[in-house]
Amino acid sequence: MPGVSAMEQSKPAKWVVDPSAPEFVEGWSIVQTLGEGAFGEVRLLINRVSGEAVALKMVDLIKHPEAETNVKKEMLIHKLLKHPNIIKFFGCRREAHMQYMFLEYAVGGELYDRIDPDIGMPLHLAQRFFRELVLGVSYLHDKGIAHRDIKPENLLLDASDTLKITDFGLATLFRHGGRERFLNRRCGTRSYMAPEVLADTEYRAQPADLFGCGVVLVAMLAGELPWDEPTVTCDQFNIWKRRDASYLNSTPWTKVSTCVLSLLRRLLHPTPAQRMNIKQILEHPWMVKHIAETGDLPKKRSRHDNEWISNKRMCSELDSSFPAAFDERHACSQPQPTARAQPAEVNICAAAELDTDTLCFSQPAKPDHLLLACSPSDGDVSNMTAGGDRCTPLQKLVRRMTRVLVSSSMADTLKHLNDLFEKLHYRTTSHSPNVLTVSTVDRRGAALVMKATVLNMGAHILVDFRRSKGCGLDFKRQFIRIKEELSHIIVKGPVTWSLANASNMLPA
Repeated sequence: MPGVSAMEQSKPAKWVVDPSAPEFVEGWSIVQTLGEGAFGEVRLLINRVSGEAVALKMVDLIKHPEAETNVKKEMLIHKLLKHPNIIKFFGCRREAHMQYMFLEYAVGGELYDRIDPDIGMPLHLAQRFFRELVLGVSYLHDKGIAHRDIKPENLLLDASDTLKITDFGLATLFRHGGRERFLNRRCGTRSYMAPEVLADTEYRAQPADLFGCGVVLVAMLAGELPWDEPTVTCDQFNIWKRRDASYLNSTPWTKVSTCVLSLLRRLLHPTPAQRMNIKQILEHPWMVKHIAETGDLPKKRSRHDNEWISNKRMCSELDSSFPAAFDERHACSQPQPTARAQPAEVNICAAAELDTDTLCFSQPAKPDHLLLACSPSDGDVSNMTAGGDRCTPLQKLVRRMTRVLVSSSMADTLKHLNDLFEKLHYRTTSHSPNVLTVSTVDRRGAALVMKATVLNMGAHILVDFRRSKGCGLDFKRQFIRIKEELSHIIVKGPVTWSLANASNMLPA
C-alpha cells in the first residue's frame, strides 16, 4: 500500500485484528471508525500480519467536490513535514472519487481527553505538552507554514505521550522564496482565534498561531477557556484587554500562578506586535523551571496556594522585563515583510481556503470508543483503577475512555438513556437500534454532537460515548453530567471484560 511501508521506521503499536474485520487492501483491515467530519471520516487500518496501525483519512469527492482543492493543498503541505511533534504523513492514494491519506495513528488520543473540565491537568504535564506544542509550531513557521486551527482537538498524543500536531486542512503557506505575505482569511475555531483574525483585517500568520497556543495553555492549566471569542462584544475578553484589576479575581486567571500569568499576559496580548515570539516563550522562567512530577490530578486550585507562589519573587517583575510596546520586527521570529507576495508567486497559497465549519475534521484517533483485541500478554483489562505504572499501555488507554458499565438490561439501558436525554433537552436520533446520536449546544451556543453506543458485554452493558462535533472540553462536561445522572445503575469498583469479545461488537 503506497506510503504505509514507512511505518516500519516509526515502531507503531501492535494490535490483533478480528478475522471478520473488512479488508481495505491485501493484508490491511479496516478495524474502526476513529473520527468524522463534514467531508469525510478517519478509520483505523491494521496490518493482519505485523499488527501495525495507521489512520486512514478519506474524503468522497463526488459527495463533496468543493473539498477537492483544499484536500490537495492539505496533502501538499503535510507531506513536507517531518518533526517529532507533527503527525507523520505516510502517503496518499486516489481511487476514482475517493481520496485517501495515510497518517500516523496516535494511540494516546486527543489532548482534550487529558484535561479535567474546570480543573486542568498536572502542572508538569501542562508545561511539557505546551513546550512540545511550541516546538512543533516553531518548526511549521520555519517552513513558512501557518496551521490556523490550533486547539486541543487537533493535538494528539502517541504511546509515549508525545504531543503531535494534526489536521492541516486549514493550513497555508505564508512565506515562500524569502517573501512573506499577510493573510486575510477568517478561519479556525473562534475561542482560539486571535483578535486580529476575527477583525476582518489582514494579519500576520505567526502571532495568530501563537495566540491559539496561549489559549490551549489556559485550557490545560484551568480546564476552561478564557473567553467565547476575543472580540469587543465579549465581556471576558474586554476585561482581559483592559488589564484592570477585576480580571485577577475571575476565572480562569485565579487558577494560574503569578509566574505563568506573566507568560500569558504577553502571549495573549491583543496587539500582535506586542505578542511574545517563540524565542521569548521558550526562555520564559516558567518554561525553563523544573516542575516536580505528580501522579495526582490537580484539585480546585488558586494562584494564592503556597505551591503556586513559590516562585513569586522570580516572576514578580516579569512584566517589566519586556517593553510595554515594541515594533513589528520584534513581534515574531521572522522579520516584518517589506513587500507582500502576490498569490501567484506563492503557488500553494493560491488554493481556496475554506472555513473550518465546512471543511475541517481531525485525524483524531479517538480512544473513547476503540475496542480492539489485545495481545495474549495483555490479557483482560482488570482492576483499571489500580496498578499505576504496572498497567500495560493498552490498559492505561482504556482507563481514559468516556464510557461506563451499567447493571441494567439492554432494553432498560436504552430507556434510561432516552429518558435522560429528554430530561437534558438533547435532540436524539437513532440510525441503528443500539447507537444514539445526541445533539445539544456547548457553552458558546455552538453545536455539540456525540454518539452513545450501547453494547452487550455479557454480565453488564457497556455505554460508550464519543464526540462527533464540537468542543472537547464541553463534551467531557456533558459526559460527566450524564455519568452522574446514571450513577444509580453504573457498576461500581474494578471492572473486568474481554477486549476480544468487545471488538466484534463495535460498528466499524
